[in-house]
Amino acid sequence: FFHKACILAEDKLIDEDMKMIKTSREEKVKKAHGILKIIEPCAHVLEVNFPLQKDDGSYEMINGYRAQHSHHRSPCKGGIRYSLDVCADEVKALSALMTYKCACVDVPFGGGKAGIKIDPKVYSENELERITRRFAIELAKKGFLGPGIDVPAPDMGTGEREMAWIADTFANTIGYQNMNASACITGKPINQGGIHGRTSATGRGVFHGLDNFVKEPRFMQMIGAEVGWAGKDYIVQGFGNVGLHTCRYLTRAGATCIGIAEWDGSIFNPDGIDPKALEDYKIEHGTIVGFPGAEPYTGENLMFEACDILVPAAMEKVIHKENAHKIKAKIIGEAANGPITPAGDKILQENGCLIIPDMYINAGGVTVSYFEWLKNLNHVSYGRLTF
Repeated sequence: FFHKACILAEDKLIDEDMKMIKTSREEKVKKAHGILKIIEPCAHVLEVNFPLQKDDGSYEMINGYRAQHSHHRSPCKGGIRYSLDVCADEVKALSALMTYKCACVDVPFGGGKAGIKIDPKVYSENELERITRRFAIELAKKGFLGPGIDVPAPDMGTGEREMAWIADTFANTIGYQNMNASACITGKPINQGGIHGRTSATGRGVFHGLDNFVKEPRFMQMIGAEVGWAGKDYIVQGFGNVGLHTCRYLTRAGATCIGIAEWDGSIFNPDGIDPKALEDYKIEHGTIVGFPGAEPYTGENLMFEACDILVPAAMEKVIHKENAHKIKAKIIGEAANGPITPAGDKILQENGCLIIPDMYINAGGVTVSYFEWLKNLNHVSYGRLTF
């Protein structure tokens, strides 16, 4: 994707963006190539390994990463994920995506990403706290955490709780003299310096991103669909933070949720699923399986069902060259990071599918993170200065 973009953008960079530079075209070409070479690799990548003493007294080595892709804007920004798929390459790729995402929505951050290679479901709260706080110290020691250097946020497997632990660890260790210490991380609980709307921000962004296309006759004609939300049905893969709030906003706009896929099972109801009732059921039972307002899905894969809009909001690389031809959705909104591989993307486009890319549609989270970071630096809550 990066190299394709370079080829497409090269002439514009040289002929339009460098119009004011008084040198020969040859010199401009060299400079443009230099800039593109700077953009591609990650500036800094840190790998940490530390021991965890578990509740039963046994020890385990924990493996974590943080990549800072670009410092062209400070600080670096990007989530911390807890997942067994975490590796150096994944973290580096996602940090590059964060750089482009921030540039796309004009948020003045460079890109970063962190990950710890664990399955958070198999650890107690005590163990997770020890892992998170130790990781925060390891990052801070090496200059990978701080309000002006590197500001992480929640991602897969993390949330407000982990952000509060990290902010507290930073404020009580190397940030103890820094009045801006709470700005070292975003996605915190409201009472710890967080901001209203941060939790639902990514899902809200997915809705607004889709809304811009669904209300545009030019795009709807391309895929042979009606303009507006009325009569549109959608399927969401992943009912975590992003999937849940995407469902809430899309249903509120007038679309119908006909199916939700999760790691432990999928549910389907052509008459519509109520997101609020499902949220309450999931909080009570810890799963969407067995939800009374829908049937358990028994087909091959819920993503292959016919629908107007498909929202992959879970893992990356879920749509690839082996299964892309089975997708029947007219619009795909990439709520997850990189859910479609380049080969899958090509097949979907040939089949006339409208794909709204992740770096635009899921940037709601980083936009509201920016407001939270500003609130922490300003030391003034939003609404304080109104009369």
